[in-house]
Amino acid sequence: MSNDDLREGRIRAAIAGHIGDESLARTSLSSDDPPSRCLALGALQRMDSLSSSELSAALNDPSASVRRRALEITAGRSDVNARCCLTDADPSVAEAAAFAVGEQMDVAGVRPLIEMAERHDDALCRESAVAALGALVSSIDVDGEAILGCLLGAMNDKAQIRRRAVLGLFQFDDPRAQKAMEEALGDTDRQVRSIAADLLSVG
Repeated sequence: MSNDDLREGRIRAAIAGHIGDESLARTSLSSDDPPSRCLALGALQRMDSLSSSELSAALNDPSASVRRRALEITAGRSDVNARCCLTDADPSVAEAAAFAVGEQMDVAGVRPLIEMAERHDDALCRESAVAALGALVSSIDVDGEAILGCLLGAMNDKAQIRRRAVLGLFQFDDPRAQKAMEEALGDTDRQVRSIAADLLSVG
């Protein structure tokens, strides 16, 4: 496929959503070109015509960029869950999956999110998992004790992860969370200190 063919295919995929051409969008969805498939997903979603089966298939696409785009869409839907991508081999996909699970308030994702927050090699994945756990704290159906333990452990991680953990810890009415928040006032990272101070109304 020539560069001109690729360019034209991407243009057609992008236009499909704006002119309401489902047939054209679905043709692009089966393209050999990953960017065209990404555009087709967006086009079908724009037309409110992206089926659950199509979205689920996109979560298993061979291209990481397509899986990420599918997760962006999945985050705003309830008919397909993003949990299956939490263990994706591509860290950028796993990170997007953690965000989507948090947006979906998928309580069944708590355990795999804790696993990601505690063990994933990629710091961005750990950060996204901690943020998602913070979002899930408010659900009455989650294991709050497990989330609390994970967030307390995250206070020993990198600064950007500690920032996320502080936001989650603030939601707990627990002396362990309170203690960690107070200790965060002396954190080596200025932003961690600032967030803790704002939440605790200090200074």
